[in-house]
Amino acid sequence: MVLSIGEILVDIFKSEQEEQVFAGGAPFNIAANIAHFKGDISFIGSVGNDNYGAFLVEFAKKRVTNSYIKVLDDRETSQAIVSLHNGERSFKFNRSNGSDYLLDLEQVKELDYKDIKIVHIGSLMLSYEEGKEFFFNAVEFVKRNTNAKVSFDVNYRDDIFESEEKAKEIFISAIKEADILKFTEEELELLTGEKDILKGLKSLLNDKQVAVVTLGKEGSIFYSKDLFIKVPTYPLKPMDTTGAGDAFYSYFLYSLDKGLDLSNKEDIYSALKRANVVGGIATSKKGAIDVAPSLEEIEVFLKSKNN
Repeated sequence: MVLSIGEILVDIFKSEQEEQVFAGGAPFNIAANIAHFKGDISFIGSVGNDNYGAFLVEFAKKRVTNSYIKVLDDRETSQAIVSLHNGERSFKFNRSNGSDYLLDLEQVKELDYKDIKIVHIGSLMLSYEEGKEFFFNAVEFVKRNTNAKVSFDVNYRDDIFESEEKAKEIFISAIKEADILKFTEEELELLTGEKDILKGLKSLLNDKQVAVVTLGKEGSIFYSKDLFIKVPTYPLKPMDTTGAGDAFYSYFLYSLDKGLDLSNKEDIYSALKRANVVGGIATSKKGAIDVAPSLEEIEVFLKSKNN
């Protein structure tokens, strides 16, 4: 089982004609996608006591059976205002009295970890002191009391921190605590100053950590102490890249939970090949939920490309 912890919020797509509201937040996207793959998943998050929060709680109940979402009476549900330009998205967050980063450590401690192999934890909480404290306390608890591996998607944003330097300092501290990591190539270069991906990974990670790096239309990379594997992808014209990285990483974590052998080159290549397809197909739809293909659709897509 995978346990995903962190932000659940509303993605609001605004235009002159209409406002469209979708469930979002990277850790919740991960949870919803793994549930879509029929994987074993639990989710912990927080919302405000408002209409958006009620929408998210109801949505989560339908999509992720084991959802533990706190409703905070004195807070508002966090919002991400999404703008699209040629399929690329930009976010403006409304979190001044938000709820996404006010998470309850007791919820983490109360769970039964007998079947939990991976604890995935989000990064947006790191921009507030309460969220940062929760992050490091939760990771410490998991490492000390369970056999689960800690997963961290960097999902770097410096616009929600007081400065770029402060953001880098906090992210690097968080990266050191994880066993499994996801970067974009841009994040890796920004955090390490290295254009060479292999050099950047070696400079940032220790010998026990593994990572995947998304390369957009160039595919993705798997990295460990012993392996460096680049996997190409199939070109697709994007409509909206919101949640594509989450879709990709969801499949990778799903594969790990199902027993992916991280010492087997062929197995890793196969998993990333399919994760690339998941991320690519996700860009052909709007939003971050209900954009990942099913396991059957992945295989149909690959078969169509092999004919």
